[in-house]
Amino acid sequence: MQVLREGPVRITKATVEAAWKRRAPARRTVIGDAACRGLALVVNPTGMAWRFDYKPRGTDPTTGKRFPTRSVTIGNPETHSPDAARDAANAVKGQAKAGRDPAAERKAAVAEAAVNRARTLDRLAEDYAKALPGRTKLRGAGTPSADYVAREVGRVKAAIADMTAASKSVADISDQDIRAMLRANAAQPGAARHRFGALSRFFDWCRDERLIAVNPCGLIGKDRRPKPVPARLHYLRADALAALWKAAGEATDLEPVHRDFLRFLIAVPCRRTEAATLDWSHLNLDAAEWTQPGALTKNGDPHRLHLHPLALALLRERHATAGEPTKGLVFPAPKAKKALTTFSAIKAALVKQAERDGWRLHDFRRSFATALGEVGFAEPVVDAVLNHRQSETRGGVLGVYQRATRWPEQVKAMETWGAILAAAIAGRDVTGGRVVTLRAAADAA
Repeated sequence: MQVLREGPVRITKATVEAAWKRRAPARRTVIGDAACRGLALVVNPTGMAWRFDYKPRGTDPTTGKRFPTRSVTIGNPETHSPDAARDAANAVKGQAKAGRDPAAERKAAVAEAAVNRARTLDRLAEDYAKALPGRTKLRGAGTPSADYVAREVGRVKAAIADMTAASKSVADISDQDIRAMLRANAAQPGAARHRFGALSRFFDWCRDERLIAVNPCGLIGKDRRPKPVPARLHYLRADALAALWKAAGEATDLEPVHRDFLRFLIAVPCRRTEAATLDWSHLNLDAAEWTQPGALTKNGDPHRLHLHPLALALLRERHATAGEPTKGLVFPAPKAKKALTTFSAIKAALVKQAERDGWRLHDFRRSFATALGEVGFAEPVVDAVLNHRQSETRGGVLGVYQRATRWPEQVKAMETWGAILAAAIAGRDVTGGRVVTLRAAADAA
């Protein structure tokens, strides 16, 4: 492109209009302004712009010469009149005299803005989902399980949705955004606490990756953070569990696998995700044992469970129906054949059939612990069956030195639990007259 230089002349509105009329293809005209040294009007075939040229203060320590001329685009005649362009140029001149380099600063700011636009929360949440499986757990050793990762990332994405900040740069997130998430979950303190914790861990990862300097969750005062939800005290007595057991077999909205899954949770005091990921390779039906790999337990510790006759009968029936496989999910989803995840829908179908609500699947574990405590089993034995690593019964010095699993007592506990359930299902009472109705148990809790 041909470059023509004119001036310096005092540029006026008329000068601008005349220069625009004289524009030509493949030609650039640079008109210097006599009223402000370094300011020029640049006329291109398709547009015009104000440009200010300056030399940064000082000399290059390597060459001993002054730094090369820098150029800053101020705007165009539509955004800046000649006088406004001079004012803007003089401001840049003042910055340069103060030792700053406005052109370099502006270039860096543009680059940073581009990077920030690419670091939106929705993009980073996907990156976090990929990085989280390889991050060391905050508690214990090893890496988090797939179930934990899915749950954690789900909570992060839910929190981002609550903040309506999916397209917002992580660098622009403030405590006001966090407060918006907390307000959105004000009626659900449990969800608020889970999402706040997951979001804080997500921002810790962002800080570790040097995407932000400060975790914005840390700007929320401790008195304003979601408080722990009081522990649930509700549990179900044996006759209530028997009623749910029978309803599971009668519910028309439940697939056979869902029926067996619910009955297994009643019979075996495991967590729902542990049952959902139960594989035939983890079972020894002849020895009546279920060996859980550490990767599938909540605390990461391998665990062994004795299977009483009620649970064994259920598993053997499923094993025979499935063709006696040696591996594969015991309770696969009917269509996807993957691990069950629709726990809420499965429970809702059982609630509808049994016409009994006010309970959760996790209450089955609490019911086991309560029933066995009532018939005299020691708390450490019950905790061992439940695979509680950090309970009070194994905390402190005892938790460090006492490593016995008390397996014979665990077997006896599971056999007793199976007997209690079997008796209740058959309409008999083996707990000393302490079986009450579900409604009465709920009122007592």
